[in-house]
Amino acid sequence: MPDTANDIPANFVYRPLQPADIPEAVQIAVENFEEFRQHPEYIAQWFERRITHNPWQDSLACIGAGVWMNQRLVGFRAMFVQPWWLNGESMLIAFGSNTCVDQLFRGQGLATQLIERSRILAPINGSVTAGVITQKAFRKCGFVEIGGDSNDFFRLRVGYRGSWEKRAGKTLGHWLGSLSDLSLRLRNWKLRSGGFQLQEVLRCEAEFDDLWARAKPAYLSCLERSSRYLNWRLFDFPTCALRLFALRDASGQLRAYAIWHRQDFSDSISMAVLRDVFYSLDDETALQALLYHLLDYWRNDGISWGNLEVASPSLTALFRKLGYEPLASHGNRYQIYSEQPLPDTVLQNWYRSGIDGDYFDHPL
Repeated sequence: MPDTANDIPANFVYRPLQPADIPEAVQIAVENFEEFRQHPEYIAQWFERRITHNPWQDSLACIGAGVWMNQRLVGFRAMFVQPWWLNGESMLIAFGSNTCVDQLFRGQGLATQLIERSRILAPINGSVTAGVITQKAFRKCGFVEIGGDSNDFFRLRVGYRGSWEKRAGKTLGHWLGSLSDLSLRLRNWKLRSGGFQLQEVLRCEAEFDDLWARAKPAYLSCLERSSRYLNWRLFDFPTCALRLFALRDASGQLRAYAIWHRQDFSDSISMAVLRDVFYSLDDETALQALLYHLLDYWRNDGISWGNLEVASPSLTALFRKLGYEPLASHGNRYQIYSEQPLPDTVLQNWYRSGIDGDYFDHPL
């Protein structure tokens, strides 16, 4: 094997990535992502759950694009399929999880070629993980940025209890934190609306299909949120410990729900990451009640911070109105390619969610 990239001959062979190539792809990913070197099973688990057991994957003739040199896989871009609602029609969209190239072969344009070759696998495909370095490659390949230069994510302080417990110990910290939380409770009181109840859900039934059917006509572009999809994504083949909380009104009707997970940074400090909210766009009362009850639940659970990783023009306007802190963006992370150009109204109103795609996601 040559010692430097300059000595490597450019005899690369590109072809579709197939299930039989998964073990080699896992090895490349593990070697190139330090956080997975101690747990290579996380990458293997991602391929199994997001591709092998994907009910919609058969719409693609492969599982992505790969590049070989001397019959050795040296780079790949894995693609998985999700059901989508786009401009009044149901369809399938292929999402790229990652573009991964062996360290010895970087700087030779392989990643750009993989993006280009994966682009033609489906009429519409995209990426939710395009960082600063790959922006030029996506633009070169004809992808369109969704959301402009901002990711439209927000952060807010949820509670002070954890911070006080870290400083003053469990007992005194709990008391001081509860006292400090009064200001946050007053801030969120404006979201409150009576007659609603928030409850964790461990399986999605017909009521989720009913909400999807009622709400989807108003969405110009969003992930399908049928009970079939949600059960597959969250409960049957999860790649992250996501939790689903449903908001029901006094009559018991499902009006909205939230999907989130918790990140612990120490014994006292933690963050709730809101990956998705879904509601009828004309039902802002339910949306605000959902936020009120969810923030109250997080605060009572001792969570310190909340990251809101779901975006749309209406959500962005509400979060700004509530005074939440915009998260600085280090580059657009959401790119879409369509063989037929999409209307500006669709692109501008694309409903972006933290469950739209996986970046090998988080370990369970």
